[in-house]
Amino acid sequence: MDRRHALFVILLIAALCAAGCTTAPQANTTPTTSVTATPCAVCGVNATPNPLANLTVDEQRLVALVSEAAAYARSNGRGRALAAFNDRNGSFIRGDLYVFAYDMNGTVLALPFQPEIIGTNRSGAVDLNGATYIQDAVRAARNGSGFFRYHYPNPARNFTVEQKTSYVIDLGDWFVGAGVYTPDPAAATAPLRSRSGLVTFVEQAAAYARANGKDNAILAFNNPNGSFVEDDLYVFAYDMNGTTLALPFQHELIGVNRSDAADIRGTKFIKAAVSAAKNGSGFYELWYPNPADEYAVEPKTCYVVGMGDWYLGSGFYTARTNASVNVSAPTTKEGLATLVEKAAAHARARGREAALGDFNNRTGPFASGDAYVYALDYNGTALALPFQPEKIGTSFLNATDSTGQYYTRAEIELARNGGGFVYYDYPNPEHGMSIEPKMSYVKDVDGRYWIGAGAYLPVVNATATR
Repeated sequence: MDRRHALFVILLIAALCAAGCTTAPQANTTPTTSVTATPCAVCGVNATPNPLANLTVDEQRLVALVSEAAAYARSNGRGRALAAFNDRNGSFIRGDLYVFAYDMNGTVLALPFQPEIIGTNRSGAVDLNGATYIQDAVRAARNGSGFFRYHYPNPARNFTVEQKTSYVIDLGDWFVGAGVYTPDPAAATAPLRSRSGLVTFVEQAAAYARANGKDNAILAFNNPNGSFVEDDLYVFAYDMNGTTLALPFQHELIGVNRSDAADIRGTKFIKAAVSAAKNGSGFYELWYPNPADEYAVEPKTCYVVGMGDWYLGSGFYTARTNASVNVSAPTTKEGLATLVEKAAAHARARGREAALGDFNNRTGPFASGDAYVYALDYNGTALALPFQPEKIGTSFLNATDSTGQYYTRAEIELARNGGGFVYYDYPNPEHGMSIEPKMSYVKDVDGRYWIGAGAYLPVVNATATR
């Protein structure tokens, strides 16, 4: 072999090694993946495959954008970079791709389509399947870079909830990332009574609020005939202190602080909602009157979105698909609450005097067996007592039962705070007005008076004065 042939062979081997023996990418610029070094067939040197080779075209596009954002942040500083990432008309938004940023505690630094939650800690945020995706993002960033998957509303597809694959790069005490959505044709037509359908409904309401302002949005949400009411779904809104801003079927509660409101099972649902909203968004469960089902008290799944100093949400009722739910028997908590909620809705529709006449009719629809609706004002004066008409106009403010409980005062306090249950002793008209333990549910009607109804418990007790 002459010198020229020897040189050609050496160059050929070098080229082959260069093609098959790539070096590992620098940290924070390409995906964190598990790769295995394999020997080059020509030179025998271990070769590390390029992680990008196993990515889809969309994922490669994703990695390129995040790498570009990380490089921009390193060159221009955190403040200037965050301003660029938060610019909805800027260069870091490309179709359904946009850059986000968080610190390592999970606090939002950049979210161009949700600017109202910048500065919010979302470390507890979960998607519709319970995935803690912010925690997943932090874990990936602490590894230098990495991928994670979850479900999230797609602003480029009318906030339809879709599966999303995100990639993040560590920048010290914070990180940047972006995600690519996997469109699901069925997602856009997901039934409203599903978690994905509910999230889409609420996120669209949030988008409306961002585009039209808080006041205009609340006005729209309070319209019972508007576009934010879909059968038994409707948008509600509260401030972060628990004061009602929008309730289209309970206008009497607008402006009322319900921070301690509890459902029939004792769940403090406003506190649960505020907690979820402070994470950016989230789900919670409760029992609540269904305006599309004559105000029957039914189990409900709710989703809320934080909007800075307030939040909005909606929920779907599950009783229609749950045969075990009984909202008709007045001896059950849900049945008793349903009777009172229906009576309150009746009173608002009919007016005070007509409604009180209906409640005082012992053969009417609001008196059945030992379950009947009664009404008092906030001074404790009886307005409706169908089986004790002689006591109408009497104040029960200082009335006590056999245990010494001022039960009317307890009822007034509950009514003022959204309603609830109280236990006391009272005469049972079905048993010759004998004194028996009773469980009552009470509810405000219009701020001037409240109503209640009770179910007698099986054990006979001592004396009572109402």
